[in-house]
Amino acid sequence: LIQGDGSVKVDNSIQFTGWRINLARIGIRFLFDKKLDQMSYFGRGPFENYADRKSAADIGLFALDVNKQYEYEKPMERGNHEDVRWAKLGGKGMGAVLIRSDNNLMQVSALPYTDEQMFPVEYKIDMPESKATVFCLSTKTLGVGSASCGPRPLERYLVWSDDTAFTYTIILNDK
Repeated sequence: LIQGDGSVKVDNSIQFTGWRINLARIGIRFLFDKKLDQMSYFGRGPFENYADRKSAADIGLFALDVNKQYEYEKPMERGNHEDVRWAKLGGKGMGAVLIRSDNNLMQVSALPYTDEQMFPVEYKIDMPESKATVFCLSTKTLGVGSASCGPRPLERYLVWSDDTAFTYTIILNDK
């Protein structure tokens, strides 16, 4: 719904069919111009955090450079921030995009690559040049657990393919 002030209110209602399965996240992925490489947000930070690893992350106003976040040697999904009220992407000489949660707290990440681009690559040095800023806005994100060397996340941190609804507003700014 386009509001009178030019903002766009987005109501998502997701219905799943078939088997109930575990998912990595339920949300929306945006591909923005790679020059929108600065993110500020009000939520948990300053370091990455997930549903099962967020208690040490303070709630506050934080800023980060999309291209200078911690990288793991094996490229993988990273940089999630929980309990976010709003997030803003901008860049030098660029306008800005503000995304505000309307009814639920969000989980957000902004990376230079999609999960599909990172998955087949063995080492970060082999990643190609980024072509976009990949912004993920989720209503639910899978906990980390310790699956690389142990068990999956506890049941309460799993994301199931259950019907879900969430709302957010997109606001475009000149600067």
